Amino acid sequence: MTNLVNPQVGRRSLRSMAKSIVALGATTALMVAGVALVGVLPASAATTSTATTSAASAIATATATLNGSVASGANPVTLIQFCIGSQAVVQADVTNHVVTCSGGAIVPATPNSLNANVTATSVAGSATGLTPGTTYWFNVEATDSGGNAYGTALSFTAATALTLTSVNGSYGTGLTLTSSGGGGAGAVTYAVTTAGTAGCSITSGVLSATSTGTCTVTVSQAAAGAYLSSTSSPTVVTFASTVPTQVGFTNEPPATASAGTVLPTFTVSVEESNGAVDVTTPYSTDVISLVSACTLTGTTSVQAIGGVATFTAVTIKSGTNCQLVATDTTRTLATATSTVVTLTAGAATQVVFRTAPPTSESTAGTTLTAFQVAVEDANGNVETTGIGSADAITITSPCTLGGTSTATAIAGVATFSALNIGVTGACVLTATDSTRTLVAATHTTNVGATQTALTIGTVKGNVGTSLTLSTAGGSGTGAVTYTLAAGSSAGCVLTGNSLHAARAGTCVVTATKAGDTTYIATNSAATTVTFILPYKISRVVGALFVAQTRTVTLVGSGFYGAPRVISNVPGVTARVIHDTGAHLVVRVSVRSGVRVGIHSFTVILANGKRAAVRYNLR
Repeated sequence: MTNLVNPQVGRRSLRSMAKSIVALGATTALMVAGVALVGVLPASAATTSTATTSAASAIATATATLNGSVASGANPVTLIQFCIGSQAVVQADVTNHVVTCSGGAIVPATPNSLNANVTATSVAGSATGLTPGTTYWFNVEATDSGGNAYGTALSFTAATALTLTSVNGSYGTGLTLTSSGGGGAGAVTYAVTTAGTAGCSITSGVLSATSTGTCTVTVSQAAAGAYLSSTSSPTVVTFASTVPTQVGFTNEPPATASAGTVLPTFTVSVEESNGAVDVTTPYSTDVISLVSACTLTGTTSVQAIGGVATFTAVTIKSGTNCQLVATDTTRTLATATSTVVTLTAGAATQVVFRTAPPTSESTAGTTLTAFQVAVEDANGNVETTGIGSADAITITSPCTLGGTSTATAIAGVATFSALNIGVTGACVLTATDSTRTLVAATHTTNVGATQTALTIGTVKGNVGTSLTLSTAGGSGTGAVTYTLAAGSSAGCVLTGNSLHAARAGTCVVTATKAGDTTYIATNSAATTVTFILPYKISRVVGALFVAQTRTVTLVGSGFYGAPRVISNVPGVTARVIHDTGAHLVVRVSVRSGVRVGIHSFTVILANGKRAAVRYNLR
């Protein structure tokens, strides 16, 4: 009953029930979680309430209204509810004198409580989530301070969906409408919801059509007794012509057959649109032919007699999960497809590459993509069972093979997933059945040659500027890709062939040139790319005075290679005494008579790059 809406456990706890039982001297024993509570009298002995269960009403496929009445005595009624479930669940709930409905469901009642000394009052609860056609038992339950009062358990059966069962008719003949489902004894009526292409109408439960085609009909059942009225979904009714529209398998081919053997007799009929065999002339003698994705032999074209073509000499030569397609070759009718015929193979005669090895492999020694070799009969059917289905298959070659070259067939198919070719060139792989003498299979795999050495040609860059990588060497048409290797220190990011450094340092990069049908893939050596900060000077730290020699620091980045420092005014000489790459410590001498004011130093690196910075001479 887990589908019912509002399921809830009873509101009396084990502790409160135990207290009630002891207080009332119950004679029954309550066993919960291994604890026995024993009394003298039934738990409901002191209740002053009465409860009566009444018949269910408003019954539908998934819902019903549960009814009853409750009267209170000297004690107020604190809880009114229904227990619903199987007969055993509901009866056990009453017998055990506990409002728990274990295994069923609780449906709250309205009203759900009464004051003291209230006469019999009608109560009701809404049960939902019912299963159509299922019989349910229920009873009303009332709780006051003295215990529980119960009605007598009653039952009802949920309605089932109303369905129109007459859905095919022949044009020119009235169709007597029929239905199933519903609930109760309410009158059943039918209505045309859409006249459709058949132009349908109903008279006294008989559906008539003005032409071939379809229309939609609903069936309704009136409310009666405890059951609500119900109406089916609109249902399509087809009126067929006496002229055939299709062919159909009246008797199907067998579910299994042996390759190359004649199938047991089966039949195909010329049919009207509703599936009836057309026995009228000239349709009853049409010629029916069979085709299939599997290979067929024998007599595959037969003339019908009385609208039915009988096939007695059809053979399936090869294929798997074979289906036969029947076609009327006398006139254009809809075709029919048979059920699946599972084909079993004949005697094993050959091994065949069912899934071939790759036609080329770029690198010698690389494990080949998994391939399969099948043990087959003369018609190309795999020996899935019996002799040959578990044979040992071996791969040999004039080339050097590595890995696993022998595999045992499973259901006639041996899988090779750990085989490699250790040399380059055109290598012929031969598959042989090692268990018995069968025709072998061959396949050629081309393994690529070694490329010339691949080198990375870009090895210097500036921090903050992406460096486009390039290579020299390699062979063939394979694409070049790059990867970062261990040992990088510059916060390197590689995107395609673009290398970016977050700080000064090195990035270690490896280039790979993919193989093609001639060459195997190759890698460059791990190459160190150095990134330096861009060359600039931002300021001069320290004071300079006329007729004095002082030391100042030029702050910037990218200093290297013993830079030279010159001033823009005569009488000022400068010499670098220390270089950290970011700071130049410079000893500056100024002669007497040099004009004070703002001047500039120009720093020239070993590579000829220049940068200027202003300084104040006092």
